[in-house]
Amino acid sequence: MGQNSHREFWKALTVEQREVIADQAGTTAEYLRQVLVYERQPSADMAKRLEEATQGVLTRRTLRPDLFADMQVSTQ
Repeated sequence: MGQNSHREFWKALTVEQREVIADQAGTTAEYLRQVLVYERQPSADMAKRLEEATQGVLTRRTLRPDLFADMQVSTQ
């Protein structure tokens, strides 16, 4: 999922879904918007929490390729 896909993911979410994901990740919907729409780089920890909050739809690898590019992709 590249940056355009992140933006499309954000647009497809309802306000309620944005709030739920942000809450599960321990952040705000506004911060989530900055990451997905305006390319703000989340911390490594936040990238992991966003991956968990979205059940892997967003991945730490696509959110922070500078940190997680070498990470093995699970083929489950």
